[in-house]
Amino acid sequence: MKSPQHTDESGAGCAMVIKAIRAQLAAGAKARILAYGSSNTERFLVGMHWFDVFELALRDTYGRFHQCINAGLCGDTSRGLLARFEEEAALYRPQLVIVTIGGNDCNPANGISPEQFAANLKELYRRFTELGSKVFFQTYYAPDPARQGDLTLFRSNMEIVRVVARETGASLIDHLVRWEAFQRAYYNRYLELMHDGFHVNSLGNAVLGLDLARACGAAPISNVSGFWSDAFEIQQTMDALCNT
Repeated sequence: MKSPQHTDESGAGCAMVIKAIRAQLAAGAKARILAYGSSNTERFLVGMHWFDVFELALRDTYGRFHQCINAGLCGDTSRGLLARFEEEAALYRPQLVIVTIGGNDCNPANGISPEQFAANLKELYRRFTELGSKVFFQTYYAPDPARQGDLTLFRSNMEIVRVVARETGASLIDHLVRWEAFQRAYYNRYLELMHDGFHVNSLGNAVLGLDLARACGAAPISNVSGFWSDAFEIQQTMDALCNT
């Protein structure tokens, strides 16, 4: 079975999207790549962030054709992404946007039903495509059920992300299936990727960034320091688990 690191129901792979964006740029111009989401996206910890890894991998593979803009906001929901769209998304007119949302939407206190969550994702897709942006949706990594409790609503929202990506033709980077397989098989090692029950640490971020980059045909240049060694080893373990 093919490793589910990404799917693209429109028929064009993520790497093809990146190459198409590069080809369309005027001489000397740079593509704006926007990360749009909640605490999974906002930088709030010391160390490498998944968006940093992605940026470096694109540079090392394709050259410096891009500017990366992080518009994550801790605690945000799909409703919040729509509310700040004009000032913190449309303002940049990105050629590519990576949307990672849904964890806070499943909190009943936020009053966002599954139907509304799906509608909000579709509206985000519509608004970005009207700007000419290509859209990548991402599922989350796997939260820790031992600390977070029942994750039924969370998993339901991640399935909604998959369905909306399929229905709209957006690209999908499906981290969750890989992380849940790793969590089940190597729970103690999985804990080494987590900052707390719902957020990844620097190593977890590196694994996410490597998978996103690979979906786009990119990888950071390895170096003798061994900086990437643990993250690459975990990525390979996830590959093996998802190919069995």
